[in-house]
Amino acid sequence: MKRRSEAKQELIQRINNEMARGKTKWGKVDRTPVDFVVAATEELGEVAHAVNHSEGADRIKQEVAEVMGILSRLYEMVDKRGINVQ
Repeated sequence: MKRRSEAKQELIQRINNEMARGKTKWGKVDRTPVDFVVAATEELGEVAHAVNHSEGADRIKQEVAEVMGILSRLYEMVDKRGINVQ
């Protein structure tokens, strides 16, 4: 079992990887906060599915990192531009 600090570092790395993957996949497309909330909600459903179907720790951790990566991109957007849901 990993130490708490190692688990945190792994999570941060996974989140950073997911943020980079999302930026690569979607490019500089101007997303709205609503787009990120919708995407995060869909991904959270995948976390629930992985938990409910006992898909294992690796799958659950990956799905959690994907949700957090999306929410981190939303955080960056709001931090840089404020919030505009137009």
